[in-house]
Amino acid sequence: MDQTSFIDCGDMHMTTKSRDLVFFVAHIDDFEFSCMAFLFKKHNQYDNIKIVIPTTWEHKSDVWQKNLSCIEEHIGRKIEYLNLGYEQRTLNDNFDSVKGDFYKLIDFNNHIDILTHDNTDLHSDHQVLHSITKGLIKYVDQFICVYSPSSYQFSPNYYIELTKEQYELKYKLLTMYNFSKEQSFSKRGTYFRKNYVNIASVYAMENFVNRDMEYVEIYKIFKWIEK
Repeated sequence: MDQTSFIDCGDMHMTTKSRDLVFFVAHIDDFEFSCMAFLFKKHNQYDNIKIVIPTTWEHKSDVWQKNLSCIEEHIGRKIEYLNLGYEQRTLNDNFDSVKGDFYKLIDFNNHIDILTHDNTDLHSDHQVLHSITKGLIKYVDQFICVYSPSSYQFSPNYYIELTKEQYELKYKLLTMYNFSKEQSFSKRGTYFRKNYVNIASVYAMENFVNRDMEYVEIYKIFKWIEK
C-alpha cells in the first residue's frame, strides 16, 4: 500500500453486521501506549472487542487489570481480555504455539479488524506478533499496525486525534506502571516522559500544516475495506 495519509475525525459509518475488533499486542502496557485512540474513536462500531496479550509479567498484571477497568469505564462497555501466558522475550522460541493459540481465538465467520505491531519494530516479541497476524491478512477487513517505543522508521498513513482528556488518561494509565520493575536492559523509561507519550504529534505537524492536532496517535494501514 502506498503512503497516502488518512485522517480520522469521527465515526463515518455504522454497520449492523457482526464485527470483531482484535488488538494483538505483545506485552502488558503496549495497549496503553499504542492503541487507545483507535479504541476511543471506533469502539461503538464493533459488536465484540478483544485485547489479546501473549505474555505476562507479574509486576504489571495488577496494574493492567485496574487500567483495563478505567478504559472500560471511559468507553462505557466491556472488553474481552485474554492472556496467553507466555514469558516475555520467548515468543520467537514459541512461534507456532503462540500462533495456534491466537488463531483459535479468531471467529472467521465474523468481519474482523486487527491491530498489531509493525513489521519494522525492533522488539523481537513485536516482530513475532506481526508475522503471526500477517498470516490472517486475507481473512480480515482491516489490518492496521501501531507505533510503539521500539518502532523504527515507522511510516504512518493514518492519524487519530485524542482529546486533552483522553491524552491525560493515556498518560495517567502508562505511569501507573513502575519502570524500576520493568524487564528492560537499559532501565531507561523513555516512554514514561510525558512529551514522548505524545511524540506522534510531531508526525502530524509535519503532514497536516493546515490542521492543528495537539494530541494524536499514528498508525499504518496495510489493508482497509470501507464498510
